[in-house]
Amino acid sequence: RRRRRRRSTIISLYKMSPSQSRSKALSLYRRIYRAASGFPTSSRQRFVRDRLKVAYEEARDETDSRKIEDGLRLAELQLETIRVQSKHLTEVFKDERVHARF
Repeated sequence: RRRRRRRSTIISLYKMSPSQSRSKALSLYRRIYRAASGFPTSSRQRFVRDRLKVAYEEARDETDSRKIEDGLRLAELQLETIRVQSKHLTEVFKDERVHARF
């Protein structure tokens, strides 16, 4: 019995049409925006969302498929980073000694 290999996200990005790329970008935007709510402070949430908005506005009119693919890959990495950081900071802020400093 043969096992099917999963295609990585990176490989599938090369075959995306412009409308698929746009869909993927909007999906990532929503996922990053929602993930920002996992941060324990409103200032960090606001920072992530403001940076998100600026980055997507700058890339809105990009037509170079290579730059679009790179941007989508970067957004995926940033989403994972946001998830890891928010989890870590939430744990740190549970300690009242740390929380009292902020």
